[in-house]
Amino acid sequence: MFIVISILIFGLLIAIHELGHFIAAKAFGVGVPEFAIGMGPKLLKKQGKETLYTLRAIPMGGFCAMDGDDNKVVGEKSLFAKPMWQRIVIFVSGSFLNLVAGFLILIILTGMMTSLPTTTITGFAEGFPLEGEQGFQEGDRFHSIDGARVFQFHNIGVLLDMAPPGGVDVVVVRDGERVTLPNLPLERRVFPGSEAPRYGFDFSPNENPTVGDRLVYTWNAGRDIVRQLPLTIRMFTRGQAGIEDVSSVVGIVDVMNQVGTAAPNVGSAVSALAFLAALISISVAIFNLLPIPGLDGGRIFLMIISWSVMKISGKPLDSKYEGYINTVGLFLLFGFMIFIIFQDIIQIATR
Repeated sequence: MFIVISILIFGLLIAIHELGHFIAAKAFGVGVPEFAIGMGPKLLKKQGKETLYTLRAIPMGGFCAMDGDDNKVVGEKSLFAKPMWQRIVIFVSGSFLNLVAGFLILIILTGMMTSLPTTTITGFAEGFPLEGEQGFQEGDRFHSIDGARVFQFHNIGVLLDMAPPGGVDVVVVRDGERVTLPNLPLERRVFPGSEAPRYGFDFSPNENPTVGDRLVYTWNAGRDIVRQLPLTIRMFTRGQAGIEDVSSVVGIVDVMNQVGTAAPNVGSAVSALAFLAALISISVAIFNLLPIPGLDGGRIFLMIISWSVMKISGKPLDSKYEGYINTVGLFLLFGFMIFIIFQDIIQIATR
């Protein structure tokens, strides 16, 4: 059941992305011959005044077919007959709608929480060695660890685990001011009264959050998801992550299935899957804006390059070259996706 639900969620998020393109294209008068939810054979179809709306058999994504999407001007309703700023808005709109959807899910989830985790220290484990004037104090709020911002409670353990051995720089907010605690030898250890290794900080949740507290928590949760891409790149450069840690649609659906199955009750499963949906939606939005050929960000980047060439040389860059680059980028992207899919299938089959 959770596999089916996960596939539907993933497909819906991609369809939302395509809906963003569709709304912007219609707003700027770009012709849209077909808007499809799902892929594969048509199950249902309805012909509008200009657009054929279809529901397709495979519930994975969808597409928004636009006139002139192949970099050719075929009439006044062609995509590339529109000003560059309108084309950029159209390409950005898919990611924008994914961001909106992700933050709306987070707002709903935060509104359902009876208390909110905090990053403010309320005590220390017995024998914690770094308490005092030169170290941590009760009331300190984590601001950053090794240069990376602390947005949420779970960031503290993750960032400390990622820190290089020998010492880590921590910035806390104390009495409204930022205080830097340099080169601290923080490491997990078993303290008296605890069974598992921990860093030794105690935190108390916000039991009576206001509307403002909930909005701030939601905003920070979204910012935390947004910065996962640069944080992941940082882990790759430090050798803390590898290609085996990259997941495809298969891997993501598998994780969602495991989370849903492991939940103690239906409510917990729904909340967990909803959070993963928000994470995927925002991550798709950010990833899709990277300047990689084949992605929306790549198309925007090439448009800016073409515009720059025209301004410098007085001649526009032949649109066919943009088409070639995007086509090659798509083939490489699909090849990488197929490789990751096989990797996920092997990992699932052998565990």
